[in-house]
Amino acid sequence: MRALDAKKGTCIDQRKDRVLPVFLNAFPLKIPDVELEAIQVPYDKETLDSLRAQHGLTHSFRRQGDDILIFSADGIFPVSGAPKTIALTKNFGIFCSLVKDGLTRHFEGLGRNPSGFNPIELVSIRPDDNLLTPILGNTFPFKICAKYSIHTRYIQGHPCLVIDCSTRRILKENSLFFLNDSFDLMGRYVVSEQEDGYRKLLGSVNAINGETLSVTRTDGQIVQANAQDVYLEASRTNFDDYIMHTHGVQKDAIVERIRQDVSKFNRGENKKARIETLKKYIQSKAIPLIDGTRIEIEDAPNIQKDSGQMQKPIFVFNDNGEAEWAEKGLTQSGPYTKRTFDRNDPSICVICSQHDKGRVEQFVRKFLKGISNSKYFSNGLEGKFALGTSRVDVFATATDSIEAYKHAIECALQKKVDDGGRWDLALVQVRQSFKKLKVTENPYYLGKNLFFLHQVPVQDFTIELLAQPDYSLGYSLNNMALACYAKMGGVPWLLKSSPTLSHELVIGIGSANIGQERGADNQRIMGITTVFSGDGSYIVSNTSKAVLPDAYCEALTSVLGETIEKIQNRMNWQRGDTIRLIFHAQVKKFNKDEITAVRAVIDKYREYQIEYAFLKISENHGLHMFDSATAGLQRGRLAPSRGKTFKLSKHEMLIYLIGQRELRQDTDGHPRGVILDVHKDSTFKDIKYLSSQLHCFASHSWRSYFPNPMPVTISYSDLIARNLGWLNQLPGWNDSVMIGKIGQSQWFL
Repeated sequence: MRALDAKKGTCIDQRKDRVLPVFLNAFPLKIPDVELEAIQVPYDKETLDSLRAQHGLTHSFRRQGDDILIFSADGIFPVSGAPKTIALTKNFGIFCSLVKDGLTRHFEGLGRNPSGFNPIELVSIRPDDNLLTPILGNTFPFKICAKYSIHTRYIQGHPCLVIDCSTRRILKENSLFFLNDSFDLMGRYVVSEQEDGYRKLLGSVNAINGETLSVTRTDGQIVQANAQDVYLEASRTNFDDYIMHTHGVQKDAIVERIRQDVSKFNRGENKKARIETLKKYIQSKAIPLIDGTRIEIEDAPNIQKDSGQMQKPIFVFNDNGEAEWAEKGLTQSGPYTKRTFDRNDPSICVICSQHDKGRVEQFVRKFLKGISNSKYFSNGLEGKFALGTSRVDVFATATDSIEAYKHAIECALQKKVDDGGRWDLALVQVRQSFKKLKVTENPYYLGKNLFFLHQVPVQDFTIELLAQPDYSLGYSLNNMALACYAKMGGVPWLLKSSPTLSHELVIGIGSANIGQERGADNQRIMGITTVFSGDGSYIVSNTSKAVLPDAYCEALTSVLGETIEKIQNRMNWQRGDTIRLIFHAQVKKFNKDEITAVRAVIDKYREYQIEYAFLKISENHGLHMFDSATAGLQRGRLAPSRGKTFKLSKHEMLIYLIGQRELRQDTDGHPRGVILDVHKDSTFKDIKYLSSQLHCFASHSWRSYFPNPMPVTISYSDLIARNLGWLNQLPGWNDSVMIGKIGQSQWFL
């Protein structure tokens, strides 16, 4: 009944009258028409923690604002308080809390040791749910197990139970096992197991004396711990290093097989089947609330008729050429700034190791001139972006030391001083191993620092990249050329917007955690970037800031004020015009300080009608869409298409920025959608409009031709935060460098 269009890779239903169902992993809860007796006492954290520790087996506790609600299984309460009668049909939040409490009690009664509450998490104890057993055997100390999470969420006004399935890496052996196996624990993070089974970070090992570990805690204090009482952190680094320890040169092949098996596990059909199994288990058991009322859940409804599909974004190129596909538009029309780009016949310097100079020269030629048999990169950077002929000089480093890189870079900079010219681009060859170096000893950051100080954009590439065959190298160089053109100040394309009666300014807020040591030295950096609409197209501005969280509100209002001042004349805003400000952020929630700060800026521009929307973007929510239209495909079975949407409420929308066609191989897992949440204090609340706009921004990154799993407002802000955060740790760096020409390009790509 269903055929596969081989050319397009799409699924065609031959029975036109048939509607293929779409489901969420959300199951409506039946709300019992009962009233529960409770008592209410004033809240404080110490009281709540103490009550749960002493009476958690017989009572349920919920914080309700400034109070604690206590529910009892037998009508007897551990403390006195104000009596309350709770009707569950009128108190969805309390009902959902009691449902999770009931499920937690049930799984604890089975000895399953669930963790957390928002969500509840369960790690499978079945031997065949350890994905490592077929690869490394059941004696390997690490395990990658099936993990289930259970949460509640309101969907279109009704409480639902959301069940998800993924994997978790865990350790079954203590640190003494690794000591006895001669595995080096120095510098590695260890955790201590709490009474409830939760493993809490203790610190990093700084010395070993027999079976005693000296551990530096995150607060800087040093404590002693017996190796058998602590566990290695089940981190990716410890995991990979131990496989190297046990399997040597086979390590990369083993890690790749594990990656593929984990991806297969997370494919749509397996994820849905496992979720369905747990759902049926809960349905079959008479799992009670604290008062004995049974928890009942229904099957997931078919949401096909309520789901939507976004239109593809349109890109604008040279001479106002338009296309839905960036590659096609560049080929047919050329980049947007083809006629105005001021760095034609660019002067390019290459920094590389003298031991790799020959291969690097071959690589750079392919980058500039293209790969003849490449599907998308036969013309190289010069041909694709109409740059003319590049002038290239190579400066070799004697060693991989930071001093050698510094000498080569200084020679390159001095040459241009002597010539009276400038470098338009620096290509710096680095190594994967540099990632483990401290920022002050890392040639990667040194190169950015020195070249940025002289207003030269930098593109790094690893020596490992050169080992790719031409087929895959063409795709890598295609993305690299796109980023380089933008770094040199070019505009590859603009994103067309549907003209409205309002002028729009979109501000993205991202963040990055900076610091190689966890604890006091680890900092969270906030990045801010702006996008605005003019002449029907969205233009990424050159505003970029990165600050510590304490200075974030001040920086946000500063960027907002500066941007309004800059573009109100450029866009010819008139008195009485409607100005729409839209804020995108990956935050737990927008707080009052942020909203108050923005309003303070808005108050300065009373000549305009200003409306605003605060939009929270979440990707860690556990909600999935399973689309039967793709059930017959080899790659991405049950995955929705890119741009598929479902309105969860008046202020929330689930949208897929990566869909079935964007999955690159059949081992890729189920794509993850994002949830857009419009803050209640927003004065502009058209969630369909905001969702469509955000969907377009996910295709507007000049870092890659592929759609991005996050909108450019967020991904660029994250990159700004990460780059400036690390650069600020270098002696002599100053953000004022970004005031120059380098700051007017997309230097952070």
